[in-house]
Amino acid sequence: MLRKFIREPLVHFLGGALLIFAFFWATGTVRDPADYIISIDETDIDRLATDWERNFRRAPTQEELDGLIDQEIAEEIYYREALRLGLDKDDPVIRRRLFKKMQFIESENSEDIAPTDAILQQWMDSHPANYSLSPLYDLEQIYLGQIGADAATDIIDQLKQGAKPTQFAKSLSLPATLDHATSEKISRQFGDRFSGQLAALETGIWSGPVPSGFGLHAVRITAKKPGKIAALDEVRQRVVNDWSAAQRTDQKEKALSRYRAQYEINIVDRP
Repeated sequence: MLRKFIREPLVHFLGGALLIFAFFWATGTVRDPADYIISIDETDIDRLATDWERNFRRAPTQEELDGLIDQEIAEEIYYREALRLGLDKDDPVIRRRLFKKMQFIESENSEDIAPTDAILQQWMDSHPANYSLSPLYDLEQIYLGQIGADAATDIIDQLKQGAKPTQFAKSLSLPATLDHATSEKISRQFGDRFSGQLAALETGIWSGPVPSGFGLHAVRITAKKPGKIAALDEVRQRVVNDWSAAQRTDQKEKALSRYRAQYEINIVDRP
């Protein structure tokens, strides 16, 4: 009778169920049967094929597509098992990636408002220093080399008295004259230190010495057109970019405040 009882399929089924129950009871793990279902639909397959084409500039063969699907399944299995083991916990790299992904989702979900001219003009009026057009300079410069300030000043005095620039110019692969040059253009060629001193120089006389990263220069500004606040059409793209960046920052701060309001936050040794 015992042997017949042991051979009963129902006994086998109940025994297996008890073993599974005992395992999950012992490990404290409760798993939804849905965790064991992995579905690869047409959308997934199209995504895999599209990613392949983007990388290899051709459609995958059937064998390659099957391999991509197998890899997708393997990744999903290990992803779920990693979550079951809690490998996502206390990992600063994963934590940072999820943080960035949540920020991305928030920015994607936020309403994308195209700014009107009135909004952009208001932004410009609130930040005038950011959209001031640079003065335009016509100038001559003589590279005096890496000499002392006193020696450079003596040369500039001689230039003021009519000495020829060729007597003092040292070789340097930079332009001796510039026409209608902005401060930005001058900075790119001579450096910010050089361009930053031009506004204080008188027009029509040799001045300096003006330092750059190369050494000292004598400079004569022949014409100067003062800077001004730009019109919107002159800097429209810059204004749009700056306004959009500010909106994204504001949206991130609002989203964080919304989430943070739901939490009780305790920091050691702080009230």
